[in-house]
Amino acid sequence: MRLLIGLSVILIFTIIGCQKKEIQNPERDLADVGGITLDKSVFINRYRLSKDFAKGDKITKEQVKKFIDEFFVSDYLLINEAIKQGMDKDSAITAELERLKMRAMTGMNGPLYRRVMSKPITVSEEEVKELYDNNKYAVKIAYIRVSSKHIADSLYRVLRKGADFADLAKKHSLDIQTYEKGGEVQNFLYPGTLDPKFGKVVFSLKEGQYSKPVFVTGWYHLIKVLKRKKIDQKPFEVEKEYLKKKIEQFKQNRLRNQYIDSLFVRYHYQINKSLFPVIKKAFVPYDRVGQLNEKLIPKKALKEPLVTYDGGVFTLGQFVNAYNSSNYASRVPLRYDDEIENHVKTLIIGYLMYQDGLSKGLQEDPQYKFIYNRMRTQKLEREALRRLVNDKIKITDEELKNYYEQNKQEWNNQDFEKVKRYVRNRLFAQRAKEYKQELVKKLRNKFDVIYNEKLIDTVVDTLNTMKSRMRK
Repeated sequence: MRLLIGLSVILIFTIIGCQKKEIQNPERDLADVGGITLDKSVFINRYRLSKDFAKGDKITKEQVKKFIDEFFVSDYLLINEAIKQGMDKDSAITAELERLKMRAMTGMNGPLYRRVMSKPITVSEEEVKELYDNNKYAVKIAYIRVSSKHIADSLYRVLRKGADFADLAKKHSLDIQTYEKGGEVQNFLYPGTLDPKFGKVVFSLKEGQYSKPVFVTGWYHLIKVLKRKKIDQKPFEVEKEYLKKKIEQFKQNRLRNQYIDSLFVRYHYQINKSLFPVIKKAFVPYDRVGQLNEKLIPKKALKEPLVTYDGGVFTLGQFVNAYNSSNYASRVPLRYDDEIENHVKTLIIGYLMYQDGLSKGLQEDPQYKFIYNRMRTQKLEREALRRLVNDKIKITDEELKNYYEQNKQEWNNQDFEKVKRYVRNRLFAQRAKEYKQELVKKLRNKFDVIYNEKLIDTVVDTLNTMKSRMRK
């Protein structure tokens, strides 16, 4: 009897172990690699840009599966292995994934934007006619953009004493697109295309005049009109739809800005100005903006809240990381209190919007989940590739020289030192590809790879339909 029971238990576990896992979402997922799924829309968008889609008369299932293996399954296997080794527990990775959640929620394609901008935009005939009637002149301008009222007021005083506008722009403006040209904007500007506050000043100036400082979207501007030209207007009925769209865009931007402004009140935004001296001391200027030297900030201070709001805090350490990793064009110097305060408010907008999205339950929105999962997978792909493949490739100078000697005709027999960097890149890519292929072979025996054969057939038909339409 005991023997029969023992055999039954073994048989049960054998059956369970041999059961093939199934695709969780058969209408959407083309493959599942250890729990990481390939959405058919992600695959189709990638495949349509490939050489495989362009060549040949007909796409086959074998081609599609090969593409899935090469460009998705292999990377997803690396992600699984990296996670098993603890990659997802890395503090830098978890912090980045939290930022991706925020981007997925608050981006233009995210659920929050769709919810906030759901209010219909109406434009009356009178509004269109008013813009048409005011659409008489276009202007060419130069401007100086700075981040502090103190600086803006100082420059205005200097201008009034006769200083050259272009020289001041070259020296002080923070707009990287225009400062080298003395602040000059390349194209003429037209009524209805600018922020209303900015546009009101621009179109009120005469040729050669400059403005007092104008504060718009976190920046102070000194504006000079270089040239005005009369617009050769078409009849109202011809221009009407174009002007209506411009007004709609303006109203959408205004609605979004009103929503953002409301968040600071609704979530009781508070900034800790006692940390401003610490920020100023850590600020190291270079090339118009600068960087925050974390070593100059006490470790205890890094953990202190710089901003508090209902549902969260934004520490000084988070601000330092956000500032130092931000795009150069969006940074400001941090020399004065208003520069710091305005920049902190700019950086915190995403956090307030994310909190609002959570309060609305939008973390359960299917579009949010799709966008975040795609971003998460892309981030983990890059990190897994770096850790498991790229960091493993070591190339000695001797190997590099030997590779060059064997292939120097590809570099037209140029001197080795001149092309050394390109030779290294070529050899590195070759070694990494080979290393990855061998690793992926091993990982296939470690993690489950399931294909949705039925959906793959459907996708092949879809791709061939797309291809045939393109030929017509």
